Parts: sequence; C-alpha cells; structure tokens
Amino acid sequence: MQPRCRAPSVLVFAALILSGAVHGGTPGIWRTQRILQKDDRVTQDRLHDKAFLDAVGTVWPYAIIRSAAGYDAATGQDAATGFLIDRCHVLTNMHVVYTDATVVNPPVGRPVTFGVGQTEGGKDRGALQGLKYLLAGTVVAHGDSIIIDHWVHDPDDDWALIRLGFEVDDSIVPMTIAAINIARLPPHFTLATAGFPTDHREMRGDGFRLKDLWGSDGRLVGVVATNTAGAVIETTIQTTPGDSGGPVYGDFNGRRHIVVGMVQGIRGNGIDVSESMPNIQVLFTPSTIARVAAAEAQTPCR
Repeated sequence: MQPRCRAPSVLVFAALILSGAVHGGTPGIWRTQRILQKDDRVTQDRLHDKAFLDAVGTVWPYAIIRSAAGYDAATGQDAATGFLIDRCHVLTNMHVVYTDATVVNPPVGRPVTFGVGQTEGGKDRGALQGLKYLLAGTVVAHGDSIIIDHWVHDPDDDWALIRLGFEVDDSIVPMTIAAINIARLPPHFTLATAGFPTDHREMRGDGFRLKDLWGSDGRLVGVVATNTAGAVIETTIQTTPGDSGGPVYGDFNGRRHIVVGMVQGIRGNGIDVSESMPNIQVLFTPSTIARVAAAEAQTPCR
C-alpha cells in the first residue's frame, strides 16, 4: 500500500512587496559551453548533511522505457532538474518539459520522466545508474510562458507541475515552497540551488550517471521583472544548462531550506556571474503558489 499524500508543503511569508525594473537584457535562456572562470560549484552529499536535497531529481521531457537491450543511447541527454513538493508532484520550469522551438499555450498531459533519490554505496545502481526511482509522469499544469526560437519570453511565469504515476516513500522528504518578502531581505542575501548541470555530465562523458548533484551558493542582486502574477530575481548563483528547474532555497524566519524559486535563465556561460552579469531565477509569488496548489488539489496523490 502506498503512503497517503500529505497536504502540499506551502508557506507564504507575508505579502510580497517588490520593486525594480528590467535591466541587463531580456530575461530568457542563454547557452554556451565555454567556461572562463573557476567553477565554484560543489558536489552535494545527499546521504549525510544534505539529506533534504534527496527531493531534487532529474526531469526528461519524454518517457523513458527500458528494453531488453537496456536504456537507449540518447537517455540522459536533454535532462534538466525538478524537485518534489509532495509525494507525487514535481515542480520544474515550463521550458524543461516543452522543448520545441515555438511553444504557445501548450496542452497538458505531456509525458515526462522523473528520476530521484540517491542510492547508497559507491556502485551505481537503481534508476539510470544511481537514482532510486525512475518514474513516469505527465504535465498537469503550467504557467503562461511563451517560447519563441527557444527563448522564454515570460520568464516570471516559467513553471510546470508534473503528476507522477507512482508515489515516493518516506525516505524522501518533499521540499517546502514559499513566497517571501524580498523588500525585507538584507542586501546580498545568500541563496543556493542544486541540480544536474549538463556541462559536468559532458565533461565526465557519462550522461547516464546522474548520481552527482551539484550545488552553488550566491547572492541576491535584485528584482528584474515584476507583474501582478509573477516575479524574477537576479543572483550570483552559478548555473549552467541542466540546472533549469532546480530549487532556489535559503533560510528564512528560523526555517531552513525554504524553496523560494527555481533556476530559470543563464547569462553568458553561467559561471562568470557577478552583480553586473547575474543569472536569472523565477521567484515564487502568492499568485504562483496558489496556482500550483490548485493544480495539486485537482490531481491528488493516492
């Protein structure tokens, strides 16, 4: 018998008060393979003090089926990041699961695959060599982003919710998402993210081996786009392709590891980040969280 689904892990920290104007170029997706500066990202140990990151997994924008010959050679390519917000729902970017050059008001129901949970020991085993679960799912809700020529034109609404066909067990604790009051945060507030960057998979030549979870800390630079429904922030968190959809988290009001957004856009190579050339993240607002929670309620866990 599968465990019953818990109530969505959602908090709202006060009313969101945002100010600022768009600057530094149009928010979207930037891609490059060139690494100019030291890569300060580190491998996260999820078996010990980073156990809360067990909820972070890999999202493929297609169904993965294992045949008698094994996984297809292309498996592991085009993988990005997502994270569990309850036992059967994964949150990620809309551009992670809708990968066509032009995407306008796409239908829900798109099949995807999610792999999560680090197996113990040095030997790779489990789902795709090192992940405990490899689960089929479908997109049940998404934001209103428009993608043209692979550029996201509404980065503040770049989210998608996946309903998994199977629930994870109590060994993986879902993450808590929240809206925060950016106006009350001190300058250069520390935030962090974790995900499965493509450049590290390519460097190691092992697209199948997604056991290593890479994380990066950074500083809040500011709000770069706002409207009544969504928001985008800039940070100095180092991210590269594959990190898209990963959780952006921090410690707030005595609560640890609260997820306040997702990785969205990469400027330059994603590593040479600074306050003058920061990366972009979706910032959760009360409106976004309400839409996500409504979609969870319509597709409940068992």
